[in-house]
Amino acid sequence: MFRSVLRFAAVAVLVCPGPSAGAKEPVAKQVILISVDGMTPAEYEQADAHGLRIPNIRALMRSGCASPGMMGVFPASTYPSHTSMITGQPPAVHGVISNTPMDPFNLEFGGWFYYAEKIKTPTLWQALHAAHLKTAAVSWPVTVGADVDYLLPEYRPVRTEEDVALMRVLSTPGLFREMQQQNSTARPMSDAWRTDAVLAILRTRRPSLLALHLSELDEAQHKYGPHAAESHEELERIDSEIGKIRSYVDQSGRARETAWILVSDHGFLPVTKLFHPLVALRDAGLIATDKNGRLVDWKVYQRNLTGSVFFEAKDPADHASIEKATEVLRKLAVDPANGIGHIYTPQELKALGADPMAFLAMDPVKDFGFGSNLTGPLVTESASKGAHGYNPQIPEMHPSFILSGAGVSRCSEVEGVTIEDVGPTAAALLGAAIPGAEGRDARNPQK
Repeated sequence: MFRSVLRFAAVAVLVCPGPSAGAKEPVAKQVILISVDGMTPAEYEQADAHGLRIPNIRALMRSGCASPGMMGVFPASTYPSHTSMITGQPPAVHGVISNTPMDPFNLEFGGWFYYAEKIKTPTLWQALHAAHLKTAAVSWPVTVGADVDYLLPEYRPVRTEEDVALMRVLSTPGLFREMQQQNSTARPMSDAWRTDAVLAILRTRRPSLLALHLSELDEAQHKYGPHAAESHEELERIDSEIGKIRSYVDQSGRARETAWILVSDHGFLPVTKLFHPLVALRDAGLIATDKNGRLVDWKVYQRNLTGSVFFEAKDPADHASIEKATEVLRKLAVDPANGIGHIYTPQELKALGADPMAFLAMDPVKDFGFGSNLTGPLVTESASKGAHGYNPQIPEMHPSFILSGAGVSRCSEVEGVTIEDVGPTAAALLGAAIPGAEGRDARNPQK
């Protein structure tokens, strides 16, 4: 079992007694799963100390369970994390091992793992469909083409009329155009727009599961840093959006039959400097560039950005290039100026359920991240002030987890809740189960 050592090393969390993940009797008729991208547990655990006004998040805490941090996946990034939530599996199993595919020549024009067909294991959506339950997802990662009844998928940022036209095609037929009428002033797929779409879907479709991804706190923390005043202001705005959904549920008369799962995908760390491994690999002859510094060929390249970095060979049988890259990177790790904190072997990566194609990975030291420059100095200043994508065992990387509502009572303390438990918990609340999931119903302390 992947990451079993991490499950028992995870921080203690608050969970509630209840049925196992294979339960057949639903305890909720409606589950609302909200992911606040990048929300750290410290923000709700220490809201007063930070001067944060988040009454809706705290109300969910008081009525149910709040975790001081569940264990995430490696890397602690948005797309691997959200896919682990809805599959109950680590990245090496479900297949979404980073935000972006390996694309050294940018043939996908900056594309991410947008498409549900990239997921190799059963999903929460499929499990609920098998139980004859309706699902809805608003901007949930890796959902283009997903088996979701009412779908507004996450794709590239919506900036132009062409982007809007594309979203109309990718969404459930007619749904995106209909949701545009709910909020004609906010930018489509902004957090405010997504919230209004959620309200309309709850009102008109009444799905058993509604999954919502809110991303603007993540954007603020990248720009301003974790726990910056601007980041806290963004979380307060998000809390008000959550408040709108709570108010609607109360007014609809469905509060007693609604369960809430409020999560995040990862935490955040401040970053001031970047080490650029590709510069070193180019200098070692493992990457070739033209006179303008553009990539023309590669034998070894990197995956993931800013946080931990993973290295793959174009030809996995090219042992000479793998050995040379390993030697180069290990030598650079000796110099503290390069900010390399730890080098992972393939065996360690396998135990962590991470990129199965990587022959080596690295963690940076505090305040460092990894960049992707091909030329120039090895170390530069970071343009962003906050980062994630690191090892999930770092306390600041732990995702948030709050469980409240139908089927949930005040909680007792147990160990070991992980991000893979989110989907199985949602399924169990509705009387279903995700086939083969490693995660479990977080209300039950027994695996």
